[in-house]
Parts: sequence; C-alpha cells; structure tokens
Amino acid sequence: MSSVAHPPIKLGLPSVNFDTSPAGERYFRHPGDVVRLVLWGTGVFVLALLVAVGTSTSDGVTTDLGRVAARLALSIRQLVLALTQVVAVVVPAVVAVGLVVRQRWRRLGVVTAAAVLGAGAWLGLERGLDLPGRLADAVTTGTWVASPRFPSLAYLAGATAAGMVGKPWLSRSWRRAADIGVLVLATVMAVAGSAGVPELLLAVCTGAAIGAALLVVVGAPNRRPSPAAVAAALGDAGFDVAGLELRRAQGGRAQLYFAESTTGERAFLKVYGRDSRDADLLYRGYRALLLRGPNDRWPSSSLKQDVEHEAFLLLLARQGGVVSPDVELLAALPDGSVVLTMEYIDGDPLDALPPDDIDDRVLDATWRDVAVLHHHRLAHRALRAGNILVDDHRPVIVDFGFAEESATARMQALDRAELLTSLAELVGPERAVAAAAREIDRADLSTALPFLQPLGLSAATRKRASKSLLTDLRSALAAVTGTEPVPLERLVRVKPRTLLTIAALVGAFYVFLPQLANVGDSFRALRSANWGWLVVAALLSGLTYVASAVGLSGGVPEHLPPIPTVEVQLASSFVNRVTPANVGGMALNVRFLRKAGVDPAEAVTGVGLNSIAGAIVHLVLLVLFFAWAGQAKEGGFSIPAGSKVLIAIAAVLAVAGVVAATRRGRRLLRTHVVGFLKRSVASMATLARSPLKMAALFGGSAGVTLAYISALAASVAAFHGGVTVAEVGAVYLGSSMIAAAAPTPGGLGALEAALVAGFTGVGMEPGVAVAAVLAYRLVTYWLPVLPGWFCFHLLERRDLI
Repeated sequence: MSSVAHPPIKLGLPSVNFDTSPAGERYFRHPGDVVRLVLWGTGVFVLALLVAVGTSTSDGVTTDLGRVAARLALSIRQLVLALTQVVAVVVPAVVAVGLVVRQRWRRLGVVTAAAVLGAGAWLGLERGLDLPGRLADAVTTGTWVASPRFPSLAYLAGATAAGMVGKPWLSRSWRRAADIGVLVLATVMAVAGSAGVPELLLAVCTGAAIGAALLVVVGAPNRRPSPAAVAAALGDAGFDVAGLELRRAQGGRAQLYFAESTTGERAFLKVYGRDSRDADLLYRGYRALLLRGPNDRWPSSSLKQDVEHEAFLLLLARQGGVVSPDVELLAALPDGSVVLTMEYIDGDPLDALPPDDIDDRVLDATWRDVAVLHHHRLAHRALRAGNILVDDHRPVIVDFGFAEESATARMQALDRAELLTSLAELVGPERAVAAAAREIDRADLSTALPFLQPLGLSAATRKRASKSLLTDLRSALAAVTGTEPVPLERLVRVKPRTLLTIAALVGAFYVFLPQLANVGDSFRALRSANWGWLVVAALLSGLTYVASAVGLSGGVPEHLPPIPTVEVQLASSFVNRVTPANVGGMALNVRFLRKAGVDPAEAVTGVGLNSIAGAIVHLVLLVLFFAWAGQAKEGGFSIPAGSKVLIAIAAVLAVAGVVAATRRGRRLLRTHVVGFLKRSVASMATLARSPLKMAALFGGSAGVTLAYISALAASVAAFHGGVTVAEVGAVYLGSSMIAAAAPTPGGLGALEAALVAGFTGVGMEPGVAVAAVLAYRLVTYWLPVLPGWFCFHLLERRDLI
C-alpha cells in the first residue's frame, strides 16, 4: 500500500473522517523481508551446492535444455532474443524516468542500489564457482539490438534484485507482473542458450536474496492497514465507527485501537496485517531453534485462521469462567488483514499500577482465574502482569494470541513461572508466592520451580527480572510448597557460543585447509569423486546407528524396542552436533532408557558400560590395525618402537601418581573413578550371566567402529587414494583418539586435521587426502543432522524421550 497521504474518506456520517495513510512510521523493517531473505538465501546455498558439486546432474539438465531449445528455428530464437533485448533496455529507462519525474528519490536510489548489488553479487559468485558459461547451441549472431550475450546472468540477478525492492511500492497486479517479467526473461535466456537452468535459477535466487537483504537494511514502506480501511471494514461488518484512537502502531503482533460506534458503544481492536504472520513465524522459528521443546503451534495456513483461533480461545476461556474480554466480531480487509473486535475494558495494566494499589484481593482473583484457566486445559503462554488489566479491583486476562488449548503440564508450569516472576517484580517474592499458594494446589505450584530462570520467561518479563529476584523467588516457592530446590530445567537447545565455535571450525577446516593443500575449495575437490563409492559410504554410515542400538541394548538387562532404539541413535547425531564429547547423545540415551522403564541408576550405568565397551573395542582394534598395517606395507607405516610405548606408559603412570598424591586427587578418584568402576564391574557381572547381552554390548561397539572404518575406506576409494584398508583403519583409530580430547562437537576440526595428517603420512597426496576426508565427514557427520532432527522431534511427540 502506498505511503502517500490521500484526501480523507467520509464514512457514514458527514463529520466522520479517517486518515488513509498507514499508522506508524513511514518506513520500517518488515519481518516478512527477513523471512524472504532466509528462504532465498537457502535457495542460493542449495543451488550453489548443486552447481559446484552435482556437476553430472547440472550438466545433464543443461544438455537436455540445449537440445530442446535447438529444435526451434534459429530465426525465431534470434527474434525473441532481440525483442527481449529491447524490453531489457526500455523498461529500466522508463522506470528511472518515471521516478525522476515524480521525484521519488529514495525509491530510485534503493532500486538502483539493488540492481548494482545484485549484479555485483552474481559476478563474485560466478567467479567463485567457475561456471561453464553459454550453451553449445546458443544464439551467437543475428540480433540487431545488442550483443547476443545480452542480457547476461548478471543483468538477470540485478533485475531480480531491483524488482524485489520495488515490490513494496507496487499493487498486487503489478507485483505479479514483475514476477512474470523475471520469469519470461529467464525463459528467453534459456531458449537463447545464454546459460543452463541451474545457473539461471541461481542468478534469480541471488538477486532475490540481495533485494530482500537490502530491504532488511534500509527498511520498506509501511504496508499496514490505514485507519480509514479499518473503519470501512468494521462498517461493512455492522459496527459503524464514529471515532478511532490508535494505541500502538508497531512493536507487537498487531496494531491496537480503541473504537467508538455511532451509538456510543466502545470496543478494543487488534488489527493483524500481512506481516503479523511473518513476525509470528520468525518468533516461533527462533524458539524452535533455541529452546528444547517449546511446544509452539505453528501458524495456520492463513492469517484469518490464526485470528479465528485466538477468538476461539477467548470464547473458551470466558465460557469456562475466566474473566476475559468478550469477542464481538471479526472483520476482513481487502488486502488480507483481519480485525479482531473485543469488549472494551476500562482498566490499566497490572504492571502500570503503583505497588500500593495492588492488594491481596487483586492478587487472589488473578490466581483464581489462572486456576480456572488451567483446569480447562488452557495455557496463556504470555501470562505476565502487562496482559492483566485491572478494572475496579477486578483483574481481566487479555491477549490470548499465543495461547493453546489441550495444554500440557509443561505449558501450564511455564504460565505459573511467568506470572510469579512478573508479580514478584511488582509486590515482592513473598507476597507473590503467598497469593499463588492460596489459590493454586501446592503440588501444581511447585512445578514452576524448574522454570524460574531467564529462558523460561518472555522477553518482557526477562528484562525486568534480576537474577537475585529469581533466586529469592525460587527460595520462597520452595519454602511455601515444602519441596526441596530442584535443578533448573535445561531449556536451551543450542548456545550462541557453541554455534560460533562450530562456524569458526567449519570455516577453518572446510575453507582454509583445502587452500593450503592446493586443491581449490572443498566443493571443487568433490567434483572428481566416484559417487558410487560415496553412496556406499553413506550406507555404511547408516549401519553405525543400527550397531549403536545393538550396543545400547546390550548394556541394560531390560529388553528395548528395536526401532525406537535406532531412532534414538540417529537423534543423537543431531544432539551431538552442538555438545562436545558426545555428552548430549549420552544424556539422550539415558532419558530414553528411563522412559523405556529402566531404573535410573541402571540407565546411567548402561550408557557408561556402552562407552567403556566402545573404548575397549577401540583399543583392541587399534593394536590389530596397527599391526596389520605394519606388516602389509614396509616403510609406509610403522608401529611405534617398544621404548616409545614404555615411555608413554611411564608418563601415564607418573600423571596418575601425581594425582593420587594430592588430597583433592584422591577424593576425585575415590568419589568418581572408583565409584564408577565398582558400579561398572557390578553391572558387567550381571550382564556376564547373559552371553547374548555381552555379545550385543561388545559386538555393537565393534560394529560401530568397523562401519566407520569401512565408510572412510569407501570415501578414500572414491578418490583413488591408493592406501590399503589396514592403513585406513590405523589412521582412523589413531585420529579418533586424538579427536576425542578436543572440546568440540564430534571432534570437529581436530578429527579432520588428524585424518589428513595421517593419510599424508602414509603416502597419500595432500589434495586427495583433503577431498577424501571432506567427503567422509560430509556423509557421516553432516548428512545425518536433518534425519536426526526429524527423529528427535518424532520421539518427542511420541513421548519416548
């Protein structure tokens, strides 16, 4: 919608005038542009990967396209290209002249910057990917307007970027026309043989991503409904508006108005624009990535359905006895926006009242409403003092936009934690807890204890609650409910520091190491691979999860369901990507065992036994493969001399002696090491009574290691590495021991460097070693992340973890 002011529109009565310009700032950063940046950026990454790595697929599509285009008569192809060249020159000139005549200098500057940045980004990407260029059957002569190389892929990327930033100023029909224009331009370039389909799609995605990024940086025009449009929609729904008072233009999921009808009736309005869904999607996506099991409901297929869901929950709460506003009507606007009209509450937010005006009557009535709300299996999901209006000492719960029906106990516990913290900031922890205890069952109230932490609260409450307040609140709640302080719930899924560490390691190895090995970039190195062997490596990588499930089953006396056990191992591949030393996977296995009915102590011991069995198997295989490799190839591989082994053993014993000589070291050994060994020996003795369990425990561990060695050998064979299986196994086992000491998820960075060094040490070319290791880690480390994430959420929904 245009941000230019127009003459006011008269609605109903001659004296009623409303502004036709959108309320709020003229330009701001729309959440929808962020969503589009993420989507188009993902498209650029996927297509760049296809063009750089999937050369066979890309070349096949390009060849087929060339054959189809070559069937058209050359004169027709030349004519179409010439006409397109005319349009490609005239349209930008007309747009520029029109903007200059209308003095839209900002718009002209943004469109020009988008075109330049889009073309420049493509030229940089083209140089980095070393693209093949024009097709063999491309039009080379016969056009009378410009060179047959025009329009180029850089022009296509620039035009797409310019169209992307220009859309916010265009009507829906013109936006559709701009999209059709880009599609026609790409089609003509394909017919003329200017480039292959993958390159054309990559140019379009690059331009769209640049355009979306520029809108995120400089902002886009306000596209939200104007007061005149809101009043017109309400009038069509039967609510004749005499006055509108804007209370909030931006900063939330909806614009807020107070409205008065021609009959004197007052109402509260929530106006949801098209960007409301984008903001909601970003917020829920952020919570899904950051938090473990936030249980958020994803937006519906349309904005209207989301607003109807909020109205439905308001009606459910009010019907159940919760004091909340009544829903009066819903109204849809022509641009797809929706207005939710509710009963007007003449009150102030609870957090805006002076603390002396918040008496026990208000607190008790608030908690009574919360008890009723949760009794009907509803959860508010934003239950803070700012969403509670006080009308003549009567609290009214408002804003059910994030609420859920059929709420879980976890959601309701988060509700209580949110409200306790918000009230404690106003009246103190003791009064807040005492009021809650008078109305809420103490067993239910105690469930809020693990969530009294910053990540368990909304952003608004988190900003106002200090760490000391949360500490005092946990102490007061534990005392009132008569429960011992419990560990805080682990809510964070991924720490930002962990993501930065992973990104730095990935960049260090996958970008800089290939350059040092003189093999170009990592994607280019993969072009020479025999993909059949890499498929074999992927299948062998899948066997590791089956073998790991067998090993876990052998570590506990109880029978475990086979399919979910394999799914848990695959889910561990996702969890372990953000936790060092496989800590996340071990915790996930323990939780799965406890859900499967295994005693907590046995579950922890079973996972520990699985780790010990893996270490024993690893050491045994290390000796065997080193001996095998030393016998198989003279001079290329050698076992350390006996004197060096004795020196290493002596060093280990010396360190153990130093630790045992100190009081703290002895306490550490006695508390952790000795105790764990005693439990392990007892559990091992129990398992020894069942030969099948022992075979599963050690056989599964051996299967995991041998499958990884085989996958690495297949990856080496894909690049014709020229080393034996014995050498591959020795290098892998030795490198794994080095990587196990690295404090990074899955030994990221350390394992790659150790494998490359090991392979070059046995005579493999550095370039081949880097390519083989890159392919191996891609297949065994990165590819399982997505199916692991899927299995993780599937197990969560089935309540198996």
